[in-house]
Amino acid sequence: MNRLVFLIFSMILISCGGIKRNIVKPETYTTITPKLNEITNADIGNTLIYRENGHKYDAIEITKASNFTLNGVDKVIEEGEIFINQFNTNGYSFYGNSSDLEFGIAIPRSGKNPLIYTNSDGDGIYTTGINYDGLNLIRPNELIEYFQTEVKDKKSDYFKQELIYNGRVGVALKFIYREFLNDYARPAFTQDSQYDLSESKIIGFRGMRIEIINATNTEIEYKVLNYFE
Repeated sequence: MNRLVFLIFSMILISCGGIKRNIVKPETYTTITPKLNEITNADIGNTLIYRENGHKYDAIEITKASNFTLNGVDKVIEEGEIFINQFNTNGYSFYGNSSDLEFGIAIPRSGKNPLIYTNSDGDGIYTTGINYDGLNLIRPNELIEYFQTEVKDKKSDYFKQELIYNGRVGVALKFIYREFLNDYARPAFTQDSQYDLSESKIIGFRGMRIEIINATNTEIEYKVLNYFE
């Protein structure tokens, strides 16, 4: 009998400890607009060509406020809050929010309603066995409503370039070139430039080439021939 109890207890420990937690790493992305050789229009002050490199995470955005109780304290999940996918298991995807590290949202892969996950014990715990990979899963008082989205990480290895139309004076077109590193404008890399249309309809900067089709002091029609190097 004692050996049977010990065997059952050992099986529980093995099953709880056997859950594989996959830490989510950000995805690298590059965004460039507009398309090459496509006629595009823009107003003064708008970006003509844009390039962004960085990392992004899978995330969810809450579409309806809801609440639950954790250790006797009322917690509110606000509409518009963003939760970022931090790790996954075979059973759940786990999303956390830096504004409150006490809890997060666990979305079952089975398609069932989302749960709250937390490291602390509290009333109303819904668990698989004793716990789930050291986490307690709690049924919220209300259904958590959300949609899938993405969040860009602008604090690490983030870089952006843009060229802005700044108007026309006679035959001269004015532009502003800007770079951003980790979401901060780099003053040393913000530059005003001016081009003489009487010399050429093609303008260039750092490998980028744009063909000017028509330009006034309020808008410009153009075509991107080459992107920034």
